[in-house]
Amino acid sequence: MAALTKNQKIEALAKLVQKRSRGVGLSTPPQRSVLETLMYAALLENATFDKADIAYTILENDYIDWNEIRVCSVRELADTLTDLPRPEAAAERVRKALQGVFEKTYAFDLEDLRKKGKALAEHIKFLESIPAGSPYMIQYTAQVALDGHLIPFDEASLRIMRRLGLSQLSSDGTQEICVGLDRVILKNRSLTFAAQLHHFAASYYDVPDSPELLSQLSAIDPEAVGRSWTSPVLATPAVKPAVAPVPAPVGESVSKPETPVVKPSVPKETVKETPAAKPAKPVSKPSPKKLPPKPAKKPVKKSVPSKPAKSAAKTPKKPTKSVKPAAKPKKTSPKKSKVAPVKKVQRKKVLVKKAQPKKVLPKKPVKPLPTKKKVKVVVKKSSAKPVKKTKGVSPTKALRKKKPK
Repeated sequence: MAALTKNQKIEALAKLVQKRSRGVGLSTPPQRSVLETLMYAALLENATFDKADIAYTILENDYIDWNEIRVCSVRELADTLTDLPRPEAAAERVRKALQGVFEKTYAFDLEDLRKKGKALAEHIKFLESIPAGSPYMIQYTAQVALDGHLIPFDEASLRIMRRLGLSQLSSDGTQEICVGLDRVILKNRSLTFAAQLHHFAASYYDVPDSPELLSQLSAIDPEAVGRSWTSPVLATPAVKPAVAPVPAPVGESVSKPETPVVKPSVPKETVKETPAAKPAKPVSKPSPKKLPPKPAKKPVKKSVPSKPAKSAAKTPKKPTKSVKPAAKPKKTSPKKSKVAPVKKVQRKKVLVKKAQPKKVLPKKPVKPLPTKKKVKVVVKKSSAKPVKKTKGVSPTKALRKKKPK
């Protein structure tokens, strides 16, 4: 049987993963934001869709927002993601990716990648600049959220491609790529094929040498059993960067590394025994001359006059010689210092002008205000005749008159 070409192997692999994923219920991914898709990809890496969905719902229900997940410890996150195959690795990817997004945008929002009219390659460069963003997270986000034509590969799916001989190292030797896959799997099939391949590969992530897996892959390529499933990137020795010498702290001597000294090989005939040189005598330094010790001063005892003893008989006093008084020391006048006398500074007289009295102007006479003239009111007498007052009779007077006599 002739060996299959690369394109035929890819078509046979597509049929195999489609047959194994029947009845699994792989549907189109739900509508999520760019950041949510990136976090879901961090949980989905090397895990099945069912386990990734459970882990994502735990993050949504147990934590308030993405900022709380960012400040959590890796150990705390790993304790909540126990359904995943490598919970600590998944927790570290989620936490570091959130920290990188926050440092780049100072927010938890990547929706600007959808609005900008840039090429997909520029969006992928921006996602690659985020720390801790694995290649699978970037490729999955670019395919699902940004509608790109590429197939994401995690470690589980790359093991299948290594067995079939469909992967190779990049030109710089730092990445593992699958060339020609996008030409065989068109864009309308890429999302379905990526989901089916991921589900098939993730089920054998913990058992890479499973006999069932090897029998299925050997049907496509008989040499799949003899190939290794390990990463060729890790097998290549990495060049260690030159480490700069660490400066020693002040006060400590720097110990130089011992370099092996290679002595030239000389034949025995040419080697002559030379007499050993006598060791030179140490030069003795002249000792300083010792001065004789100064004589110690004896303490002078003060003489205390003793009291004369009382005698019964008085003895005549002997005449004493007159002693001249000692000459008084002459008073020495203190020497005059040669310092020049300080000249007095004459102060300049400042003439202060006396303030002249201000001229007082004569006050102008104030004119009195005009007074209002009194207006005499003349009341004209009316021509009407005055009404004569009638003498009214009070009722009491009237009764008095009518009394009978």
